[in-house]
This record gives sequence, structure tokens and C-alpha cells, in this order.
Amino acid sequence: MKPKLIALNLLLLAGVCAVAWQARVKWMQARAEREANLNIRIKPVQPPRVSAIPKPEAPPAVKYADVANKNLFAADRNPTVIIDPPPAPPAPKPMPPLPVVYGTMSLPSGIKALMAEKSGDPSVVVHTGDMIGSFKVLALNSQKVTFEWNNKQVEKRIEDLADRSGAPASASQGPAAPPPGPAAQPGISPSQPRGPSDPPAGRPGRDLSPTEKACSGDNAPPGTVVDGYVKQFSPSPFGPLNCRWTKQ
Repeated sequence: MKPKLIALNLLLLAGVCAVAWQARVKWMQARAEREANLNIRIKPVQPPRVSAIPKPEAPPAVKYADVANKNLFAADRNPTVIIDPPPAPPAPKPMPPLPVVYGTMSLPSGIKALMAEKSGDPSVVVHTGDMIGSFKVLALNSQKVTFEWNNKQVEKRIEDLADRSGAPASASQGPAAPPPGPAAQPGISPSQPRGPSDPPAGRPGRDLSPTEKACSGDNAPPGTVVDGYVKQFSPSPFGPLNCRWTKQ
């Protein structure tokens, strides 16, 4: 057995020597290649000539308008100035109802009228320049009256302002206005004898002047218009109201 072991050991030794020799050969080749690469001289390459970049022109100012008009973050950013509309004027104040008239009378001091602010309110005697409610009497005659309200003038006929509601007016200054209806009117006696020339009830009576006719005991309410005459009652300084038909 001993010769075989010696032969095997020699074979192994020969193998190790072969591997060592091959390793040295490879190392020598790698060393030669490295030295060859390190000793190579590289020829320098000339860099290309670089020309100066031209300066860009400044854009005109008109091109900046798109930046303001087409802003992505604020749609209302534009050169158009939005002016708030002026506030709406306040609604005009409605005019209250006109006073009611119960009659007029002519005195040496001028024409006066028996009025109330509204039907059923106490009546007062007013003349030009007086106030009745929120209205001022600017002009007054036996046919028309002109009021002033809120710097506006309103002209009405006396017969258009007559109280036809049937509500009696209570007196606060001066004599009271007569209640309409079948009852006897103040200043007119139901038992007053009717003359043969008197017209039937509800129509003007005798002529008192070219523009006035007497009442003949009729029960027509104030403001009644017959044959171009309007029935009116006017306060009397002696107590009862005067009744007459006045030509329009």
C-alpha cells in the first residue's frame, strides 16, 4: 500500500504545481495589460468653438394683456372696471286720502269750508293757508279747493270731496255738518210750506242770484247735481247750516 500512497501524493503535488503555474501566467498577463494601458498617451481633443447666445428681445407691453385677461386663478381679474349700479330710488310715499268737505260759506273775511280729515272725524272750519291733516289749503272758492301735500299741488272740485258715505261728522270747531238721509237737514224745516212755484223735492228752488238757487225742503244729500247745480251746505255764524244750490 505504501507505493500507491506515494504515487497519489506525487500526483496531487503535480496538480498543485500546475495550478500555481497557470495562476502565475494569468497574473503576468494581467500585469502586462495594466501597464500597457497606463502608459498610453491620449491625444488631447480641441473643444468646439462656442458662439455667444444672442440676447432675446423684450416682448412688447401689449402681450402682457393676456396674462391679466386669461388668469387661471382669478376669473374676474381683467382690465374691465365693473362699476356698481346706483342704488334704486326709494319708492314714493303714497298720498293719503283727501279730506272730505261738508260745505262752504262766503264771509267778509273770505271763503271758508267745513272739512274733516276723513269721514266720521270731527269737522273743522278752514280757510286758505290752514292745515287739514297732512294737507295744506292753498286756494279755496265755492267751486274748487287746492291742497298741497309733499310739495305737490292737488286741485279738486268741492262736489268731488263731498262726504257720501252717510256717516255723520262730529263738530270740533264750528257747526256740525248735517247727516244725509231722509231726516230733516239743518237749516231746512221738513214742515216748511211749499209754494206753488217751488219745484218738487230733490231739485233747485227759487233763484237767489245768477249762480245760486234756494233749497226747497228737499232731502237730497250734499253734493247732488241737478240741471247743472250742485247742492252745498255752508256753516252759518248764526247756528244752522245754510243750504243752497250752486251753479257749476
